Amino acid sequence: MSIRLRLALAFAAAAALLFAVGAWLFAATLSAAQLRVIDSQLTAQLTQAERYLPGATSSAAPPVPGDYLVQVIDAAGKVRGSHDADTSPLLTQAQLAHGRQSQIWVTTTADEEGARATAGPLPSHPGWVAVAAVSLEAYNATQSQVARGLAIGGGAFTAIAGLGAYWLARSALSPVERLRRQAAAISGRDDDGALEVPRTKDEVAALAVTMNDLLSRLRRALERERAFVADASHELRSPLAILRGELELAGRPGRGTSELTAAVRTAAEEADRLSRITDDLLVLARGDVGRLDLRPAQTDLRTLLGRSAALAGPLLAAAHVTCQVDVPAGTRACVDPDRARQAVDNLLANAARFAPAGSVIVIAARNDGPGLRIEVHDDGPGFPDAFLPHAFERFRRPDTGRSRDDGGAGLGLAIVAAICAAHGGRAMAGNKPGGGAIVSLWFPGQIPEAPMREPMP
Repeated sequence: MSIRLRLALAFAAAAALLFAVGAWLFAATLSAAQLRVIDSQLTAQLTQAERYLPGATSSAAPPVPGDYLVQVIDAAGKVRGSHDADTSPLLTQAQLAHGRQSQIWVTTTADEEGARATAGPLPSHPGWVAVAAVSLEAYNATQSQVARGLAIGGGAFTAIAGLGAYWLARSALSPVERLRRQAAAISGRDDDGALEVPRTKDEVAALAVTMNDLLSRLRRALERERAFVADASHELRSPLAILRGELELAGRPGRGTSELTAAVRTAAEEADRLSRITDDLLVLARGDVGRLDLRPAQTDLRTLLGRSAALAGPLLAAAHVTCQVDVPAGTRACVDPDRARQAVDNLLANAARFAPAGSVIVIAARNDGPGLRIEVHDDGPGFPDAFLPHAFERFRRPDTGRSRDDGGAGLGLAIVAAICAAHGGRAMAGNKPGGGAIVSLWFPGQIPEAPMREPMP
C-alpha cells in the first residue's frame, strides 16, 4: 500500500472519528434542548391539573396547545380526573410515590407510543399527584431526521477529507517520486548522473542535495575500488609472471644443480613478495571495514622503538645508514604493540630506502597532550610536493628519482594510516625545513571501542 493511500485512509479515519464525536455532541445537545422545552410545557400542564377534577370551574387559564394527557390521581392510586387519558394511571406506583414527594420527569409508554411524562404533588389535595404526558412522536421524528442528515453529511465529509488528503499527499510526494525515478535511471556506469534539485528550498530539496552528495561519495568509493583492484592485479602480476617463468625454466631438461638452486631461490623470493602483498592487502581490507584486530596494552615506547631499530639493523646496514631512537625514559602509551611496531617498521623501511648513505634516521616519541606522537625522519630528498596529498593512498609511490629501487608495492604508508585510524589516531607526512622527509603518527590516550562485527573469514 502506497504512502499516499495510507495517509488518505488515516486522514479519512481521523476525519470520520472527529465528525462522529461532533455529531454525537450536536445530537445530544439538540435532544437535551428539545426535552427541556417539552418538560417546561409539561410543567405548565401540571399547574392546570385541578381544572380536570369533577366539579372544577373553568375559570383557569386555557391549556397549553398540544396533544397532552393529564391525570389527577388520589392517594389510593385511583384516577380522579383526566384529559385525553384513560382511567389507568400513566405511571407506575413507584413513580407515583416519588411524584407525591417532588416533581419528577420520566420517559414512558402511553397508547403504545413513546411519551414524556412529569408528575408532582397536587397542592390543594395532600397525597394526591398530578401527571402530565405528551407523545414523543415529533421528538423522535426530529432526532431521526437529524441522524439521517448527519450520517449523509458525515459520509460526504469523510469522502471529501480522504480525497483531499490523497490529493495533498500526492502533491507533496510527487517531487519524491520524481527523485526516485531519476535515481532509478542513473546507471552504475554513469559518471556524471545527478538528481535535479527543486527550487523550493524545502525538505525535498535538502533530500536531493543529500542524495547527490551520497552519489558522489559512492562514485568516489567505486573509483577507489576499481583503482585498488587494478593496482592489486598489476602488483600481483609481476611476481606471478616471474614465479611462473622460473618454474618453467626449472622444468626444462638439462638444467644443472646451480641453475635449479638459483631458480628455486628466485621463486621463493617472489613467493615471499606475493605473501607480503597479500598480507598487506588483508590488513588494508580489515582496516576498511573496522575489523583490524587490536590488543591494546600499556607499552613502554622506548623499548618498543628500540626493538624496531634493532630488528631493522640488517636493512639499515645494507643501506649504509644508522638509526637513532629519541624517546624519554618512562614514555608509555596504550597501544597495540605489534601493530604500532608494524607501522614503525614500515616507516623505517621507507626511510632506509630513501635516506642517503651515511645519514641518520631518527625515531622520536613524545607525549602530545592526552595522546602520543611518534616521528620518523630522514635526511633524504623528502617527499615531492605533488605526492604529499596522496602519500597514504594505496599503490602510491613518489617518482623514481627519489628511490634507489622499485620502491615496493606502495602499500607501506597506507598500512601505517590504517593502523593509526584503527587506534583512533591519524598519520601525517611532510618535509623538514632543512630537507628530508618526516612522518608523524598521533595516537590518542584511549583506543575507541570497535563496534561488534562478525569475524572476517
